[in-house]
Amino acid sequence: MTTGKIAIPYYGNLTHPVSGFERIFFIVEHDIRKPAQTQNISIGIWDAKQSPLLPSWLHELGVHQIVCRTRPEGALIDTMVQAGIRVFSEGSEAARKLLKQLNII
Repeated sequence: MTTGKIAIPYYGNLTHPVSGFERIFFIVEHDIRKPAQTQNISIGIWDAKQSPLLPSWLHELGVHQIVCRTRPEGALIDTMVQAGIRVFSEGSEAARKLLKQLNII
């Protein structure tokens, strides 16, 4: 089985107007050949003091995708893509299904 990891911001959005980046994420492991079948869900907590760059921390966890409720701004998406992380929002059918499965939307 080949697994992949998806990070989902705990409150659905990658950023908050007051507090900056989300720090709590669902980390969803799934079989890449059957993405609709979730294998494992855990919670990841980003500590900016330990790992100052969010994309680096996600990459170290093995995350290759982020699914958000709303689409982040373009510069943030570009930063994630440069770290090898694809960003999806609720506009994607697969992203919407996963968010509904976790009761985020």
